[in-house]
Amino acid sequence: MLTDFVKFHYTDKNYELPTDKTDFIISVNNETGETDDKKEGEYFGMQIIKYASGRIMVKGSVHKFFNRTDFNGNDFDMRNFSTALQDLETEIRVKPQCCRLENIEIGVNIQLPFDPNKLLQNLLFHRSVEFNKTISGSFYYQSAKRDYIIKIYNKTAQYEKKLKKIAENQNFMKPHEKKAFSLFKKTVNEHLQPNTLRFEIKFLKMNLLNDLGIMYLPDIAKPEMMIPLKNLLLKEFQEVCFYDYTMDQTNMKNSEINKLKDYRNPNYWVNLNKKDKYYHKKKFQEMTLKYSQNVKAKVSELIKQKIEKLSEKSLDFSTDNCNENEKQKFRLFDRSDIGSKSLNDIL
Repeated sequence: MLTDFVKFHYTDKNYELPTDKTDFIISVNNETGETDDKKEGEYFGMQIIKYASGRIMVKGSVHKFFNRTDFNGNDFDMRNFSTALQDLETEIRVKPQCCRLENIEIGVNIQLPFDPNKLLQNLLFHRSVEFNKTISGSFYYQSAKRDYIIKIYNKTAQYEKKLKKIAENQNFMKPHEKKAFSLFKKTVNEHLQPNTLRFEIKFLKMNLLNDLGIMYLPDIAKPEMMIPLKNLLLKEFQEVCFYDYTMDQTNMKNSEINKLKDYRNPNYWVNLNKKDKYYHKKKFQEMTLKYSQNVKAKVSELIKQKIEKLSEKSLDFSTDNCNENEKQKFRLFDRSDIGSKSLNDIL
């Protein structure tokens, strides 16, 4: 499945906050005692905000909501997504057809035959914008545009680091916190695969997706959307430029070796004008195809295969014909295993 984080405006003006499911907090100014009448609550990672104007916003990871824990390192297909939408409606009375999307992340997890850090540490730029390492000490990189952000990172390393960090505070946890951590650790150990790379597009504006016909949350699950979304992801990955670690300099000319030193340096590209950048990018691609194992093509094929695999799993799935017992076997664990409050306290 392609979808992870979503942010949507809930358009049903008659919506009543699910106070029976979670507590809602009203912020108070410590100096004046005044409030802005904004109410905020959270249910299994989905944050619900009601403003004084009556406007309602909901945001969070649909993938993590489906898993019922802070984990999105496993596969998430259309039947999982459809089940998550049903759960939103059943449990907190959010009707999917009223969820007008404002931001969304579209991406895929793939398993590489090599350490993802070999790719990540050699990232150069996406289109004309360099990659930045925005989280210190982690293998997470992004290239920010006006309307969207390209994100690429080591999902395996992300969760290994998170497990280690939480475990360090295990002696100070309360009983319900230890239970939450135990379930989280079990989930990661059972479902996180080695060498998992995440590639995604975070849309800050919805213009492009609106043009494809994606305006409301259920639009993502339409079968006819899979091919355009697959093509969109593949197209954007093709614009990712990185130094291929399999480059073999044995048969290179000295001039090519010297030029390669420039090409693999991110700072070299920053100082080029548009015309020169286009010229040298083409030369760099020619050298990569000639002297490397073409890692980019292999990763692109893995992205394509994973999306097609997840799409095929969903072809025979109908939410109308799937009962609760059938849906439950797709979840990592049942919501009765963990409370929504303890989930946020720990993870």
